[in-house]
Amino acid sequence: MNEHEHDNPGAMARDPAFTPNPDNPIPPNWPGQPGWPRPELPPIDWRCMFHGPVSGRYEGGTGVPTFLGPVLDLRVDVDRRHANSPVLNKLSGDVYTWRFSSSRFVGPIRTFIESWIVDAPAVRWQRCKVEISGRVRYWRGTHATTDLTVSIPFSSFSTGPATATFTTNAGSTTYVCTYRSNCFRHMKLETDYCASVQATPQVPSYDTTWHNTRPASAPQRTLTIAETYREAGIDVAVDPAHTIIDDSAPGFASWSAAELHDAMEVGFSQMTSSWPRWNMWGMLAGRFDNAGTGGIMFDAAAAFGGAGEAPERQGFAVFRNHSWFANLRDGTPTNQAEAAAMRHFLYTWVHEAGHGFNFLHSWNKSRPDSLSWMNYDWRYDDRNGADSFWSNFQFRFDDEELLHMRHGDRVSVIMGGDPWSSGGHLEAPAEAFTRSEGDAPMELLLRSTGYFEFMEPVSIELRLRNRSAQPIEIDARLAPEFGNVAVFIRRPDGRILMHGPIMCQLGDAVRHTLEPLRLDGANEGKDRYSELVPLAYGGSGFSFDEPGDYQVRAVYDAFGMTVSSNTLKLRVGRPMSREEDRFAADYFSHDVGMTMYLGGSQSPFLSKGMDRLHEAVEQFKESPVAFAAARTLANSVGRDFYRRAENRPTLVCTHQANPAEAVQLTAPALEFYEQTPRKAFNLPYHQLVRERAVLLAQEGAFDVARNELRALRKNLEGRDVHPPVLADIKAFEERLEPQATTKAAE
Repeated sequence: MNEHEHDNPGAMARDPAFTPNPDNPIPPNWPGQPGWPRPELPPIDWRCMFHGPVSGRYEGGTGVPTFLGPVLDLRVDVDRRHANSPVLNKLSGDVYTWRFSSSRFVGPIRTFIESWIVDAPAVRWQRCKVEISGRVRYWRGTHATTDLTVSIPFSSFSTGPATATFTTNAGSTTYVCTYRSNCFRHMKLETDYCASVQATPQVPSYDTTWHNTRPASAPQRTLTIAETYREAGIDVAVDPAHTIIDDSAPGFASWSAAELHDAMEVGFSQMTSSWPRWNMWGMLAGRFDNAGTGGIMFDAAAAFGGAGEAPERQGFAVFRNHSWFANLRDGTPTNQAEAAAMRHFLYTWVHEAGHGFNFLHSWNKSRPDSLSWMNYDWRYDDRNGADSFWSNFQFRFDDEELLHMRHGDRVSVIMGGDPWSSGGHLEAPAEAFTRSEGDAPMELLLRSTGYFEFMEPVSIELRLRNRSAQPIEIDARLAPEFGNVAVFIRRPDGRILMHGPIMCQLGDAVRHTLEPLRLDGANEGKDRYSELVPLAYGGSGFSFDEPGDYQVRAVYDAFGMTVSSNTLKLRVGRPMSREEDRFAADYFSHDVGMTMYLGGSQSPFLSKGMDRLHEAVEQFKESPVAFAAARTLANSVGRDFYRRAENRPTLVCTHQANPAEAVQLTAPALEFYEQTPRKAFNLPYHQLVRERAVLLAQEGAFDVARNELRALRKNLEGRDVHPPVLADIKAFEERLEPQATTKAAE
């Protein structure tokens, strides 16, 4: 070993090349090991024998002042920057440029240009510096072959500046970058709280030794949201300013997706800022309409974009009244139930914020056994045994996620950048796991009408059926929002996209048992479970907005079982008139898409979407386009809508339910389904009658509601629908009571 080069700078204290020198004093704070002789070093070099980590973020330009040219945001990840943070051995960076604004009132503007990464840099530790070099890989575009050398001096007192030299055949460019932070990226989290859940704790703080079920190797530390992300390499600054939302309005019991979406539009102070930006909004609320949901991520905002349009991945909500958090207490837990509640509270906040960094669930990335914040504990346990997740979980993201978060393409990581679910560039292609081999004990079947009119929202039946001789337990939540099903769509141009949901719900599994089909047919129908899943609009915008032939496949993954579906072929028709083609230009917009996705909304931010749906009902009477628009409108019109009062954080009812109007809107669709006995229409017919029954019950028209349910049973019986479905309709009819609300239909 050369006396000037070492794999570990600390090893120099033992290097025989160094001889004692009584004229060279040793600093009094020399960090030697007990029992070691006090080493003597050359007079100049003793200052750089021991140093803090060089890993972290550096920033600088090619000249002075830096705002006159390009600027480099450099990330160095070659030594341990935090006690509980893995070293990934990467270099990465973002390139910006400073430009003067045309306005004399605005200073220089920093504009993002591109991101790059060095996947496997060579690292040479020297006496007073480290040199790192490797081949640059740019995330996007075409570039000349580029090599990078980074030199970082260090001492016991300082680190940097880093000199980064990019070399191509055309020459070289050098940046001088000042050390900024031991984190690689930063993000500001703004949090608001509902008054109904203002009791402490409102944010998590968990000691990793509180619960007995934990890995023996996990070091003791107290984790908060900020500390958890700091371990991951992200500096999360939680804004100390909070808005308390008064949610005590009479009649308000739970949040709908549309109300949450509106609350973010109103409450997030950065909504009107330029995007993308490193900002996120979280709200601690009481309860979601679906009581099993403990947390939800919002993907798109209507006022300043929508699905497929920036900004996206800005906000999420955690529901304090979920059963997971029933035992939360402030301070040190007094029992294991209280410790588990705080542990899950931390998990939910970190998990939902993780979606904002463009993280899919672990199993959606072909890593179902990942011990990560982005996995579900119960899903992991179903595959690996009871309590196995928390027994092995080290309270961290997995390495691939850390790689994405620290060193991924800025556009794919930053809030308001690429659409959610696009952040899989570091994993295997999403469609790589849509094929399964062998005879699965369960079948996933996709079914539809096969033909959809132009602008008709596409919904597809997903049916799980037991093909084995043993009962099979499933999670009966088949909508992509719950993470159990991934849907892939091949468009007419051959492009394959994954139907990413706009909102992601973290919650309890809905366990349902599929019985084996007996030879005598006594349990006919109990071997299967079906759900009609809307796929018209998702994270990539409208999925079926072009005429032509489509192919759809799906993968169900839950309770340790992965099943691929058949390939469903369907066709979307062409516009029948010039007027219809013109109307489509306004119809295929994020306002309409978000309105449909949310099941209608009385938010002023989506008023244009509601207006377009009203126009569709009038312009395309007696058509599937009008029927679908009417159902969306009826769902919104038929229930109360709560939002913050003008200039005050107080929820008020801004729209009162009008069930009579909702019933009138859906009457043409009911007549169509009653008179069109096609198997593909059984599920939408069933759903519509249930929705109308609830609306009629709100009006007090119980006899009319029950008559429609009886007619539904009779018609479906004539269409060979299985007895369990008919029995369920009868039970629903018997449950109709005067206090029925819109939630009874769920």
